[in-house]
Amino acid sequence: MGDITRPWVVDNELSTRWPVYTRGNVGEVSSTVATPLFWSMIGGPPSEREWQQALAEFGAFDLDEFRGDVIDIQGLVHGYVYLNLSNMRTFGARMPGATADLMDRTYLGDREAPPYIPHPDDDKPEYTDRILATVQRVMSETERPDIEEFRKAAEKLRAARPDYASMNEADLVAYQRTVMREHYPVFTRTHLRMVYEGSIVTGALEDAVAPFGDPGLAVRLTAGLGNIASAAPNHAMWKLGRLVRGSANLTALFDQGIATLDERLRSAADSDAKEFVAAFDEFLYEFGSRSTQEWEANARTWEAFPTIPLGMIDRMRLQGEDKNPVEQSKRLREERELSVSQMRDKLADQPEQLANLEAALRSVAVYSPAREQSKTNTIRILHEARLPMAELGRRYAAQGVFARPDDIVMIREDELDALVADPQSFRETIVERWEWFDQLSELEPPFMLEAGKVPPVSEWPKKTDPSAELATSGEVLTGLPACAGVATGIARLITDPEDAPDLEPGEILVAPLTDPGWTPIFTSAAAVVVNVGSSMSHAAIVSRELGIPCVLGVRQATKRIKDGMLLTVDGGAGTVTVH
Repeated sequence: MGDITRPWVVDNELSTRWPVYTRGNVGEVSSTVATPLFWSMIGGPPSEREWQQALAEFGAFDLDEFRGDVIDIQGLVHGYVYLNLSNMRTFGARMPGATADLMDRTYLGDREAPPYIPHPDDDKPEYTDRILATVQRVMSETERPDIEEFRKAAEKLRAARPDYASMNEADLVAYQRTVMREHYPVFTRTHLRMVYEGSIVTGALEDAVAPFGDPGLAVRLTAGLGNIASAAPNHAMWKLGRLVRGSANLTALFDQGIATLDERLRSAADSDAKEFVAAFDEFLYEFGSRSTQEWEANARTWEAFPTIPLGMIDRMRLQGEDKNPVEQSKRLREERELSVSQMRDKLADQPEQLANLEAALRSVAVYSPAREQSKTNTIRILHEARLPMAELGRRYAAQGVFARPDDIVMIREDELDALVADPQSFRETIVERWEWFDQLSELEPPFMLEAGKVPPVSEWPKKTDPSAELATSGEVLTGLPACAGVATGIARLITDPEDAPDLEPGEILVAPLTDPGWTPIFTSAAAVVVNVGSSMSHAAIVSRELGIPCVLGVRQATKRIKDGMLLTVDGGAGTVTVH
C-alpha cells in the first residue's frame, strides 16, 4: 500500500489570503474522492478559471485578487473537494444587504465555523456600485434568452456527436479537448454566475415576506413554477411508468426484475415492448447525461447505465395517479397563487412593500427555471466530453491494458498524450492510484479546514466509525424546510439511486445527498429526508415542483435513522419526528 499521508495526485495548495474552507454545500455535489481525471479536466483549474471570471462579471471581485497559477475558490485536500468559505465571506462583506455571517448560514446551516476575521480588502466601497448594478439588472430581467440559446447550443452539440468507435485514440483525446476548451467554459461560467444571481432573487423574496413572520412562506412561493429542467426527467419517467402499468406484457417483464430488463425489453417482439423501447430511447437521448455525481469523469450516467432509470420507472409504475407530477405541480401552483393573492390583499395599503413582493416574485419565476436549465445545459455539454474518455477506457480494457474501463479516471488530463503514446507504461501507476483512492474513500473528511492547520489524514475518522446514536421514539430531528407538506411512513435508507427498486410505495426516502440524479426517486416516496442540502439546492427546487414533502440538511440522518422506523416528515417546518 502507498503512503496516503502525502498529497493526493491532484491536491492543490490552500489559500492564505482566504484560509477557511468547508465541505458545506460542495459535499452534496462531490461526495467522493475526486478522481485525477475529474479534477484536472473538469473541476480544479478548468472550473477555477471560469469561477473567478464569474465573480468578476458579477462585480464582487477583481481578477487580479486571485493567484493566477493557484486555485483559490476551491480546495482539494487528500482528494476531497472543499469550498473556500473565506472567499464567500468576502463576497458577503462586499454585497450590499449581506454579511459574512449570512454566508456562513447559507453554506453551513447551523454548523459552527472559525470566527470571521475581516481582511482590510474585504469591504471596499468601490465594489458596491458594481454589485448594485448587477442587482438592478437581475431584478429587472423578465427573461434569460441567453440560457435558451445555450440550451439550443447543447442540443446541437449532442446531435452532432461523432462515432467514437471509429476514432483513433489521439482523436478521442483531441475531441474531448475541443469540447472542454471551446464549448464548456462559457456554459460553466454562466451557470456559476447564475448561482450568485439567483441568490439575489431568493434574498429579495425572503426580505419581501419577512414581515409576515412565516418561515415557510418563501418556500411555498417557489413551488409549482413549471418549466423546471431538472424536474423534466420525472415527468418523462412518469409517462413511461404509465405505459408499463397499462400493459400486461410490460408489467410481466418488469416483474421479472431490473438486472437484465433492458435486454429483455429490446428482445421482446410484442408491440407494447417496442413502443416502450422507442419512448425509452427518446428519454435516453434527451436525459442520458444525467446521473449522480454529475461533475465526475466516471459518472454513472443514465445513457451508459440504463438499468438506473429503469429501476426508477419500476418504482413509478407502482404509484397511484395521485402521485402524477403534472397534477402535483398544478396543485402547488394553485396553492402558490392563493398565497400570493392573500398577501396582495394584506399589502393593499402598503404599496412599497407590495411592489417589493411583486418584483421578487417576478424574478423568482425567471431565475429558478433559468438556474436549473443552466445546470442542465452545462451537464449536457460535459457529457459530450466524458464520452470519448469512456470510449478510451473501454478500448484499453478490451485490449488488456486496463483492468477495467474506469481505469481511465486515474489518469490526469495532462497525462493523456503520454497514455496514448505508451498505454502500458501507466499500468503500475493506475494500480497504485486505485489503492490510494480506496484508502482515502474510507475516511470522513473534516467539515471545516484552515490553511496551515489541516489535521493529519492519519487522524481522520473512518466513515464506518459509529459517530451518531440512533434516534429514539419521540425524538424530533431538524433540518431545512424544502417543500411543505406532512407525510407519515416507514423509513427506507437509499445510499445509491441504483437501489431505487428497494423503495416501496408510501415509504419515506432517507438519503445522503441531493443532486439531480436522485430526484426521480422522489416521485416514488411519500416524503424525502436528506443529510445535506440547502433551500435552493437542485433537489429542493425539484421537490417543490413535484409536491413531495422534503427536509434537507438533517445532520447524519442516514446514521440516526434506520430502515423500518416510522417517521412523520413536516416539510414546511423542517422536522422529522421518530415514532
